[in-house]
Amino acid sequence: MKTSINLIASKTSDIGITYQIVCNSIKPYIKKLWGWDDLHQQKIHQKKFKVSKTKLIQFEDQIVGFIVVNHSDNEIYLENLLIDQHFQNLGIGKEIMGNIIEKAILEMKTIRLQVFKINYRAQHFYERLGFKRISENEFNFEMKYYVSQKI
Repeated sequence: MKTSINLIASKTSDIGITYQIVCNSIKPYIKKLWGWDDLHQQKIHQKKFKVSKTKLIQFEDQIVGFIVVNHSDNEIYLENLLIDQHFQNLGIGKEIMGNIIEKAILEMKTIRLQVFKINYRAQHFYERLGFKRISENEFNFEMKYYVSQKI
């Protein structure tokens, strides 16, 4: 079922809503791994927020998440896909990832991402889409989607 999802270019003024989405999506994982200091996390978010690369995820006229994707000649790197916890499990992430996978297949590119080791739901989500674990560090698994598997 296709939902009413749009990706909207972000503006500098969207830093507040994107920070709120961080809080409403991955705060429990960050808190468990490193502890949560709101002021410190706001500073990190301000430093990482890239207006030109961030797309807001609009679902039924409401901003529910954001995505940051980097493209190179042979790879799509999914830097961030965050959806507010109140809007998870509605097919939003699946539809967005389906579009990214379609683009990767058309362009013959792999897709790479990282996921927290303690975020089992996200790991299973990406595994169901065909991603494979390729490496790990102390906190994350690196996962890759190989286009050649699907063609």
